[in-house]
Amino acid sequence: MENYQKLQHGDYEYQIACYRKVNGMYQGMILLTAHAGIKYSPIVEISTTSVFKTERAAQIEASALACQLIETGSVASLVPKEGKFSSWPKEFPTNL
Repeated sequence: MENYQKLQHGDYEYQIACYRKVNGMYQGMILLTAHAGIKYSPIVEISTTSVFKTERAAQIEASALACQLIETGSVASLVPKEGKFSSWPKEFPTNL
Protein backbone atom coordinates (compact mmCIF):
# COMPACT_ATOMS: atom_id res chain seq x y z
CA MET A 1 0.00 0.00 0.00
CA GLU A 2 1.30 3.40 -0.88
CA ASN A 3 0.35 6.54 1.07
CA TYR A 4 0.11 9.96 -0.45
CA GLN A 5 0.19 13.53 0.81
CA LYS A 6 -2.22 14.69 3.47
CA LEU A 7 -5.30 16.32 2.04
CA GLN A 8 -7.86 18.57 3.69
CA HIS A 9 -11.54 18.98 2.88
CA GLY A 10 -13.71 20.96 5.24
CA ASP A 11 -12.62 20.15 8.78
CA TYR A 12 -11.29 16.71 7.83
CA GLU A 13 -7.69 15.73 7.14
CA TYR A 14 -7.09 12.51 5.24
CA GLN A 15 -4.81 10.57 2.92
CA ILE A 16 -5.66 8.56 -0.18
CA ALA A 17 -4.01 5.17 -0.58
CA CYS A 18 -4.53 2.11 -2.71
CA TYR A 19 -3.39 -1.45 -2.60
CA ARG A 20 -3.06 -4.29 -5.04
CA LYS A 21 -5.25 -7.27 -4.33
CA VAL A 22 -4.13 -10.86 -4.96
CA ASN A 23 -6.03 -10.89 -8.27
CA GLY A 24 -3.94 -7.96 -9.56
CA MET A 25 -6.73 -5.40 -9.23
CA TYR A 26 -6.37 -2.19 -7.21
CA GLN A 27 -8.67 -0.97 -4.44
CA GLY A 28 -8.66 2.53 -3.00
CA MET A 29 -8.69 3.49 0.65
CA ILE A 30 -9.33 6.70 2.56
CA LEU A 31 -7.29 7.18 5.73
CA LEU A 32 -9.01 9.77 7.94
CA THR A 33 -6.33 11.23 10.17
CA ALA A 34 -7.99 14.22 11.88
CA HIS A 35 -11.13 16.31 12.28
CA ALA A 36 -11.09 19.96 13.32
CA GLY A 37 -7.43 19.67 14.31
CA ILE A 38 -8.00 16.63 16.55
CA LYS A 39 -6.01 13.58 15.43
CA TYR A 40 -7.68 10.18 15.22
CA SER A 41 -5.88 7.36 16.94
CA PRO A 42 -6.07 4.88 15.41
CA ILE A 43 -6.60 6.29 11.94
CA VAL A 44 -10.03 5.56 10.46
CA GLU A 45 -9.71 3.39 7.34
CA ILE A 46 -12.48 3.47 4.72
CA SER A 47 -12.14 1.12 1.75
CA THR A 48 -13.88 1.71 -1.55
CA THR A 49 -16.16 -1.03 -2.81
CA SER A 50 -14.88 -0.92 -6.39
CA VAL A 51 -11.68 -2.42 -7.78
CA PHE A 52 -9.80 -1.26 -10.86
CA LYS A 53 -7.14 -2.43 -13.29
CA THR A 54 -4.98 0.64 -12.61
CA GLU A 55 -3.70 2.20 -9.42
CA ARG A 56 -4.62 5.69 -10.62
CA ALA A 57 -8.27 4.73 -11.15
CA ALA A 58 -8.44 3.39 -7.59
CA GLN A 59 -6.95 6.67 -6.28
CA ILE A 60 -9.51 8.72 -8.20
CA GLU A 61 -12.37 6.60 -6.84
CA ALA A 62 -11.14 6.96 -3.25
CA SER A 63 -10.67 10.71 -3.65
CA ALA A 64 -14.17 11.15 -5.05
CA LEU A 65 -15.63 9.01 -2.26
CA ALA A 66 -13.83 11.08 0.39
CA CYS A 67 -15.30 14.28 -1.02
CA GLN A 68 -18.78 12.74 -1.24
CA LEU A 69 -18.70 11.43 2.34
CA ILE A 70 -17.50 14.77 3.71
CA GLU A 71 -19.85 16.94 1.64
CA THR A 72 -22.94 14.87 2.51
CA GLY A 73 -21.99 14.56 6.18
CA SER A 74 -21.99 10.76 5.94
CA VAL A 75 -18.41 10.60 7.18
CA ALA A 76 -19.67 11.41 10.69
CA SER A 77 -21.21 7.93 10.91
CA LEU A 78 -17.82 6.36 10.16
CA VAL A 79 -15.76 8.02 12.89
CA PRO A 80 -15.55 7.10 16.59
CA LYS A 81 -18.17 8.41 18.95
CA GLU A 82 -17.39 8.93 22.63
CA GLY A 83 -14.28 6.76 22.52
CA LYS A 84 -16.00 3.60 21.27
CA PHE A 85 -13.14 2.55 19.02
CA SER A 86 -14.17 -1.09 18.64
CA SER A 87 -17.51 -0.12 17.08
CA TRP A 88 -16.05 1.74 14.10
CA PRO A 89 -17.47 0.60 10.78
CA LYS A 90 -14.86 -0.82 8.43
CA GLU A 91 -16.63 0.21 5.21
CA PHE A 92 -18.79 3.14 4.24
CA PRO A 93 -22.61 2.81 4.19
CA THR A 94 -23.96 1.51 0.88
CA ASN A 95 -27.19 3.49 1.09
CA LEU A 96 -25.67 6.86 0.10
